[in-house]
Amino acid sequence: MGALTESLPKPMLPIDGHPFLEYLVWQLGAYGIGRIVISTGYRAEVVRDYFGRGEKWGIAIDYAEEPTPLGTGGAVRLAAARFDDERFLLLNGDSACDVDCSALLGALSGDLLAAMTLTRVADGSRYGNVELTAGGRIARFGAGDGPGRPALVNAGVYALRRELVGLIPAAGPASLERDVLPAIGSRIGAVVSDGYFVDMGLPETYRQLTVDSSGLKRAVRRSDYFG
Repeated sequence: MGALTESLPKPMLPIDGHPFLEYLVWQLGAYGIGRIVISTGYRAEVVRDYFGRGEKWGIAIDYAEEPTPLGTGGAVRLAAARFDDERFLLLNGDSACDVDCSALLGALSGDLLAAMTLTRVADGSRYGNVELTAGGRIARFGAGDGPGRPALVNAGVYALRRELVGLIPAAGPASLERDVLPAIGSRIGAVVSDGYFVDMGLPETYRQLTVDSSGLKRAVRRSDYFG
């Protein structure tokens, strides 16, 4: 993101006067989530100073600060030490998807260790496609099929069981997407969202959001707040 993140962590970049991360907090609040642990690293103090303990949003907010970059898996391992729930939601901090969080938690049944939100995109080359079994479980994580090809991709919103945390290497950095999930694909369920999805991790997608954020506002169930 270049100069855009010289003084701000990416999830704190503003959209219509509010950090992108605040939209995710609103989304969780709309589904009755009462406690959030935010994983922080670069410029962690910016996140803490803005959200505090969450009183403004009616949500208890805690923090898991990475002493060094731990990757997505390491971040989950660190954050999970801050609570003892057997099931929990995990959201990427730089993407948003219109998904029913209650239904996602409900999909975590039987022997499943995770339920993953999938979404359809017109160009899957950046993400890599996901293939499903006839029973709706993850069959395979693949590479992108080349620019311009539609794909079903990971939307970055999960329901996880605590048992999965035990599969993350106990020390050092780890990738949830590369080191953990591919090894348990048969125990990952899928919820497909045909609603709004945005990944603001590229300068062009962030610029698009600053021009038109109406879809994001609807997705987080706070369109009433903005009028």
